[in-house]
Amino acid sequence: MLGVCTPDIHFVYVLPGWEGSIADGRVLRDAIRIKKKWVPEEDATLVSCMVNLHNVGTFNANMRFKAGYLNELERMLEKVLPHAMLKAKPNLESRIRTLKRDLAIVYDMLSGKDNSSFD
Repeated sequence: MLGVCTPDIHFVYVLPGWEGSIADGRVLRDAIRIKKKWVPEEDATLVSCMVNLHNVGTFNANMRFKAGYLNELERMLEKVLPHAMLKAKPNLESRIRTLKRDLAIVYDMLSGKDNSSFD
């Protein structure tokens, strides 16, 4: 396979049938799993789109989002950040999990839970 990436690991060209390579979906799938480095603009836009999605209410369900919300977020982000190439899985799913974890840590520190005298 021949793959061409930008310096921040965004694929701009992929040729799965490059001579001497195994041209199957597994190779391409594994190549795309390179860990994405998020920039602050992408984080802010993701959170903004999640707020908008919540406010519309179509995907709301008992303090969570209904199934399929990641695909809708992908479509929303594509309109605002077309060159970011953010995919529902693994990009959005992974980043939302990280943001939830970080928020829980900050919440615990500020609420007094396990804060070891944090002021």
